[in-house]
Amino acid sequence: MAPPRKPLALAHLSGAVAKNPQRYRNRTEVRVGEPLGPPPAWLKPEAKEAWRELDELLPWLDRSHRCIVGLASYLQAKVRDGTLGVPGMQLLRQVLGSLGATPVSASKINWTPQIDDPDDDLFER
Repeated sequence: MAPPRKPLALAHLSGAVAKNPQRYRNRTEVRVGEPLGPPPAWLKPEAKEAWRELDELLPWLDRSHRCIVGLASYLQAKVRDGTLGVPGMQLLRQVLGSLGATPVSASKINWTPQIDDPDDDLFER
């Protein structure tokens, strides 16, 4: 199994980009930064409640996660009303794992709260 990809920012800091520039030449990373936002209109009220819980519990989620959070919310609502079978629960576990919402997957999330520094505009990035 191949090792996980090194984030581009870390590659710049470690000097890996200077050492092997062709490896990172066409690499782009998603930087959305916009909040997850309100639940979509198509979700039922129970699923909207699950959406809000996920938004509160997983602060690293952003707009790029809306589709999979919708799926997780739908499945979580089905669990609560007792209509989700074992295959659906397995899917929910996988979805939560991909969001970093399980103990094992949460340890892989590299997230720190964004703190606005008034001096940021003085430095080039």
